[in-house]
Parts: sequence; structure tokens; C-alpha cells
Amino acid sequence: MFTWLLEYFVPFIILISVIVFVHEWGHFWVARRNKVKVEHFAIGFGPELLGFSDRHGTRWAFHLVPLGGYVKMLGDADATSATADDQIIEKLSKEERQQTLHSKTPWQRIQVAAGGPLANFIFAIVAMIGLFAILGQPILPPVVGTIDSSGIAAKHGLKINDRISKINNEQIRCFEDILPFIRNGKHDVLTIKVLRDDKHVDLQIPLTIKDEKTGEIQRVKILGIKPNPSQEYEKLPLGEAIQTAFSTFWKMCKTIAVGLTELMTGQRKSDELGGIFAIGDMASQSAKLGFAGMLWFIIVMSINLGLINLFPIPVLDGGQILINAIEWIIGKPIPEKIQKYIFGSGFAIVICLMLYSTWNDLMRYKIFQMIRGFLPI
Repeated sequence: MFTWLLEYFVPFIILISVIVFVHEWGHFWVARRNKVKVEHFAIGFGPELLGFSDRHGTRWAFHLVPLGGYVKMLGDADATSATADDQIIEKLSKEERQQTLHSKTPWQRIQVAAGGPLANFIFAIVAMIGLFAILGQPILPPVVGTIDSSGIAAKHGLKINDRISKINNEQIRCFEDILPFIRNGKHDVLTIKVLRDDKHVDLQIPLTIKDEKTGEIQRVKILGIKPNPSQEYEKLPLGEAIQTAFSTFWKMCKTIAVGLTELMTGQRKSDELGGIFAIGDMASQSAKLGFAGMLWFIIVMSINLGLINLFPIPVLDGGQILINAIEWIIGKPIPEKIQKYIFGSGFAIVICLMLYSTWNDLMRYKIFQMIRGFLPI
């Protein structure tokens, strides 16, 4: 049990606490700049474990369930800050009402909503600069770690532990260099040179397949391979570290956006969506790579959190930005009744996604089989 806590639970808590703190700090900092009173800065949910109150009356606290966090501002009906609590606001003085988020202009509310994702992005870029300049840029070597036996790569000869050195005569430095060849739509066939058992092997992998039923030619979106989790590091001069951090950030944003789009449009299998078990497993694997490995995973997850929160789904920051932008354009708030329906539907979407990703995790890690193994027969 103690070993499990050290290997999985502790890295997961560190990961969640850091990226959630950064995200909520962004909301908190922008809210304070706009003279909004913040009542509660929480890491986690449920009963409070420990905390303190600062001189501005903000309660800073860690809570029992470490699956997120929130910043609750004066007059908020709930932790999302999406709607106001009219009963509370009626009891406030005129001066206090001016300190509520809902008394601010749509533009100010947009700033507060955008503060969280922006903080995640700034943190990721600054952390990358420090990591690249001090310890080195982590490079995921182009080595096949796992392979889908039914995927296009396996069918055309690619094997586990193959190191891909060239694709279509272009040098492959890291695993991420493979992605553009698949996604840019310019290549119908990949000519791949791999190093296998100290020998060079040439492979041809087509990126188009013919549908057996319709005869339609379809483009392959994934090869069916995943990288070996081991990492290599290249230390960079400060100037190059800054430039590389910004370019890496942009590339990661595009990769994440494309991946999410492909999941939503059915171009990728929905069972690839992972939940808290998958995140915990990846955090554990990253922690085994040392401080640099863990920091890199925190950077990646910070960018993921920032991007996902910008989705225009009510209850997420992107949804609040959209609703406040509409109010700004039309010159008046969206009717409260309609807002309740909007936020209710957004909440349902988020819950469904969480449940589905958790179900994927239960299947992926065979949790039910593990539980059954502990039960008496």
C-alpha cells in the first residue's frame, strides 16, 4: 500500500496541485486587479484539510478530494462563478456589491475567465525555458514502445523497439517529428528507414486504404504506434531555449487541438480518451524519469488544461468568455432562465465526458478484474 502511494498517488497529487494552483492563481490575480473580492482559493473539493485566511479575507485551503480546485468570489452562486447569488448580493452594501464579479463589465469578466488558461500557458513557457536552459530539452526518441497489432504500422512490418531514423529521406530526431508526415495530407506512402538490432531496415507504409464495402479510398490518421517512455535531454543556450520554448508551445497546442478535433469527429478511436487513472499512470511513469521528467509532464498537462478550458462549453472558462462576449455585443445580459439552461447543458456535457473517460480507464487498466481478484470465490 505504501509503495502504491509513493508510486502513483503522490505524483498524481503533485501534478494536480501544481497545474490547478497555477490555473486558479490566474483567475485570482486578474480578479484582484479588477477589484473583485476573492473569498475562497481552494485546491481540491469536499471538507477542508488545512488552510489560512489572508489580510484581504481570502481563505486559502487544501480540501480532501484532490481532483481540481476553484476560486470563489464575493456574490458567486457556486464555485464556477458562472451565476450570482441574488440573496447574498441583496444583503451587501453598495461598496461590497462593487467588489462582486457580476458587477463588473463584460470585458472585465472575460479577463477574469481568461486568466486561468493564460496562467497555464505562461507557466508552461517559463518552465520550458528554465528546463531547456538548465537541464536540457527533453526529447522523446523515435523508438516504437508499443504497437497496435491491427494497425497499419504492424501490418507493414514495423516492430517494437524499432528506431525510426528517416521518413521519406528526411531525418527524424524525435517521436514528434513523425506526426507531420501523417497529418499534413501530402504523403500517400511513407518510406521509413528504421534501426533494428543494429541493422538498417527499409519499410513502405501506405497512408491510404480502400474500404472493402464502399470501395472508397480513405486516409489513415494514425499508424498505431506509441513511443518508448524513455527520454533524452539536450541542453540549450538561453536564447535558443527561449525561442525553442515558444515554438514547442505552439507545436504542442496544434497537436493537442488536432487530436481533440479528431476524437470529436470520430477520426480517432474514442477509447483513446483517458481519465484520472490514465493521468495518474502517466504521472507515475514521469516521476520515474526524475525531476526533469515530472516537470515536463506538468508542463504538458498545464497546456492541456489551459486549452481544454478554452473550449466554448458552459461551466468552462471558454463558455463564460463566449457568454460575456455575447452580452458585450448585444448590450445586455442573456436572460437568467436561458443562462441556467446553458450552464446546465454544459455541466451535463462535462460530467458525461468525465464518466466516459473514467469508463475507458476502468477497461484499460482492468480495474473490475482487479477488484474481482480480491473478492472471495
